[in-house]
Amino acid sequence: MEQVGQDRGLIHYRTRVPGPRPELPLRIDGLADRAQVFADGRPIGVLERNSPGATLPLATGPDGVVLDILVEALGRVNYGPQMDDRKGITRGVSHGHQRLFGWEIRPLPLTDLSALSFTDGADGTEAGEAGDGEPGDGEPAFHRFTAELPSPADAFVALPDWGRGLLWLNGFLLGRHCAAGPQRTLYAPAPLWRAGTNDLVVLELERHGTAVELRDEPDLGPVTAAPSSDY
Repeated sequence: MEQVGQDRGLIHYRTRVPGPRPELPLRIDGLADRAQVFADGRPIGVLERNSPGATLPLATGPDGVVLDILVEALGRVNYGPQMDDRKGITRGVSHGHQRLFGWEIRPLPLTDLSALSFTDGADGTEAGEAGDGEPGDGEPAFHRFTAELPSPADAFVALPDWGRGLLWLNGFLLGRHCAAGPQRTLYAPAPLWRAGTNDLVVLELERHGTAVELRDEPDLGPVTAAPSSDY
């Protein structure tokens, strides 16, 4: 990411894997931090920094396949000997014993979403940047919702049927959502809301829901009682 002037967000890599080839392990060396992998647009799996050496099986037909890798940056080390924490793919990608070359690279810093276009979904929501039809699980897409409020107020936003991704309120990035938790709501303070129509944009990477919920109390997930101070 740093080599293309990017310090956050996502980065997209694309190349063609020649064929025909039998099923061989696809490996990413120097991954930071999480990669969704697609063959001819079809999700084939996820690789993560915390699972070094993990691979995904990939076979190719006579015409080969278009390989897409979408890498998500998940924050940076801020102390100790690993502070030189580069993001994206810092070394290379191999199919079997062969390195893959000829990459197209597209930075996606997600700092400005104004160029997104949305279409009405079958469930009444709006979806964008997902290709034709409704996005399936594992296919990244943006979704837009609107909320009408008489006046601004503190709120908490929940995405109970979604997988993982990012949430913006009126152009401000509230944070990440993840079904694994621990927290289940994102805090949306009053100054971010407007009287009238408010826009909420969700970038979903895994499992697409159909609605977002506005709540008046936080849900921090499972909690454990503090240890007793009695001696």
